[in-house]
Amino acid sequence: MDFIALLLASLAGYSGYEYLAFRSAADPSPVLGIGLVLSTIFVLGMHSVQAYKPENIQLIRQQIRLTCVLIASTLAFLLTVIFFLKIGDAYSRGGTLMTAALSVCSLVALRVFWNWYLPSAAASASFKRKRVLLLCGQDFSIEQWRHLAAASGMTLAQTIRLSEDGSLPPSAMERLRQSQAERFDEVFIIWQGANVANLELHLAELRRSALPVNVIFDGVLGRLTNTPSGKIGGMTAFQTQRPPLNAYERGIKRAFDIAFSLAALLSLFPLLLVVAVAIKLDSPGPILFKQTRRGYGGRSFRILKFRSMSVMEDGDDIRQATRNDRRVTRVGAIIRAASIDELPQFWNVLRGDMSTVGPRPHALAHDELYDAQIVKYAYRRHVKPGLTGWAQINNCRGETPDIEKMEQRIFHDLWYINNWSFWLDLKIVFRTALQICDFGKVY
Repeated sequence: MDFIALLLASLAGYSGYEYLAFRSAADPSPVLGIGLVLSTIFVLGMHSVQAYKPENIQLIRQQIRLTCVLIASTLAFLLTVIFFLKIGDAYSRGGTLMTAALSVCSLVALRVFWNWYLPSAAASASFKRKRVLLLCGQDFSIEQWRHLAAASGMTLAQTIRLSEDGSLPPSAMERLRQSQAERFDEVFIIWQGANVANLELHLAELRRSALPVNVIFDGVLGRLTNTPSGKIGGMTAFQTQRPPLNAYERGIKRAFDIAFSLAALLSLFPLLLVVAVAIKLDSPGPILFKQTRRGYGGRSFRILKFRSMSVMEDGDDIRQATRNDRRVTRVGAIIRAASIDELPQFWNVLRGDMSTVGPRPHALAHDELYDAQIVKYAYRRHVKPGLTGWAQINNCRGETPDIEKMEQRIFHDLWYINNWSFWLDLKIVFRTALQICDFGKVY
């Protein structure tokens, strides 16, 4: 469908522009060639990123983003080829722009249609689904897996529960031998234990049938196999902890930090001035609050905030702010609710002490406390601390009254570090801007 849509969009774009602009019919031969190349490159590109897999087709945002990027990239490549071959006279810029617009519109319309049609079509069994046999443990949630399997074009025909030690019950062996007679198309094994001896026995038994067999690891093994992998000496190595950002990645992140912090400081200067005056008139003390924090590699720096409390704690004994804290001033309550007290940290970002996005830094006293209690806490310093972060936009913000709350925040911080990309930073910045509008939360 994508191939046909792009081919028709190319013909309609160039021919339509020629008719509208010059009232003449264009020769379809060169236009057909452009359409074939555009369609082929786009479909191959989408296939290479697995965008046509059943579970990915209904991810409409991802599909639209990929569509726009691939269409723009493909047309840029084609225009470069046309320029170097010096055949630009045969292809008008107006026709190219119309082709691009029609291509994007038709592809987006297709994805909106699939997003509307596929769920109802799958529910009414309009498509032939694979019948799968599932082997899983006693405590595995079948209903959740059934839903995920349905999104991938499969239906759960039968389930065999494994014993607590991972072995198959005696009656199950006979059912496995009769699997072909029951017309199963595929077998899935959900393996939760670390002992793979029984798994090898099950796989040996399943080799007697001609059915495809898939193993899905759950628990610790599942988390390991979901990490990036590579080949070393013919063996597969899973990267459970990514290395620090390379020079290119650090350059991109730093360039964005400088540009964004400069733009923020200049555009927000009137607001910063008003807040500074309000703090000075509201209560005695300095406008800015400075506190020592640990940054990248454990290096210390002085973080800047608008003073929102009547105290200036910066030592070995620091008490976290809580809701209705009497130490918070009148102006402080307002600027904390809107996260305005954090705005001076754009200066820390501009100086290079912090980044726009990263794990939030904590006071030194809290660092010492959590370093001793949470093994992975220090790994947060693998990157520069941030003004906002993945944890903050996932509701891990404000006070941490117990160790479980901090462990949840650490989990999100480590996920961010191991999955960093420039696009992830942009997503976090955008979602932070939306959340700042909620004045009922304390940052």
